[in-house]
Amino acid sequence: MTQKTPRYNIFPMGFRVRGQLTARTLISGLLCCLAALSPTNVTATDRRDLENDLRNIYEHKLLSLKQPCFGSKLKFDSSGALVGKAVAGPWSTSGLLQVEKLVFASERLEIDGRRVILALRTTEVDKHTSLLPSNIGVTPLVTNEQIRIIIDLSASDVSQANRALSQVFQAGQLMDRVAAYWQPKTRDLKAFRNSTPDAVVAELEGNRPVYLANSGRIGPPKPIIMADPTYTKATRQKGLEGTAVLLVAVNEKGFPEVLEVTRSLDEDLDIQAVSAVAQWRFRPAMKDGQPVAVLINVEVTFRLQ
Repeated sequence: MTQKTPRYNIFPMGFRVRGQLTARTLISGLLCCLAALSPTNVTATDRRDLENDLRNIYEHKLLSLKQPCFGSKLKFDSSGALVGKAVAGPWSTSGLLQVEKLVFASERLEIDGRRVILALRTTEVDKHTSLLPSNIGVTPLVTNEQIRIIIDLSASDVSQANRALSQVFQAGQLMDRVAAYWQPKTRDLKAFRNSTPDAVVAELEGNRPVYLANSGRIGPPKPIIMADPTYTKATRQKGLEGTAVLLVAVNEKGFPEVLEVTRSLDEDLDIQAVSAVAQWRFRPAMKDGQPVAVLINVEVTFRLQ
């Protein structure tokens, strides 16, 4: 079977069909590992010992870039400055990665991982598989998108290495930032739209208002760049087809900031759809002549032939 280009449909907010992302898609044991960025009093070790120390600290952890940007390969110099060109994006869709492998060689550190984006939460999280608080509005979703971070690093001990990493990655209470990123005003969007069509339905980080797209008042944003999702090997073998529906908060700059699967197709295909739409670019919605963030629905249809 060969893959056919997915079909998309974008429309203003309407009735939500509930779906779910299973607990397997959540980051297990989401912790702020960057507390380790404080210098520690350790003796100088050889390269292999230092690599092992860094692996113990960072592998399988969630890291937050100080300079959120898209791209499968990002390089930073020893001062933490980005080398080369990259497309900047929101922290929620381009600033997080889960580390899978770390290698220290030839005075550079290579970190391989998968991109993580913030997804709106539709179901209660299994308390046995997650450390997320029950009142969190979004949840980190690990995508299949591979990322490699390369950092120029000339270090002889963990303290020096951590100081260099602190120039690239953000320290602080990562959980607090995740929990505060999305503040909804209601979960019944249909009723809210009918009663107060021009009201703020939610707030993004920084108290930025989010509205509902409403014909005649606030038109939906227009897509100008659309990335295509792909079939995974497993879903191709299963012969899965169909349409996933996403609820997307498109910010005032035309970037998707948080996404939710409201009609689930298949867990792997849902993740592919979310990962692709997170990379889209829009001409922002306008309200009273000013760009604003809005919620829209996006359909992503997968077909094999």
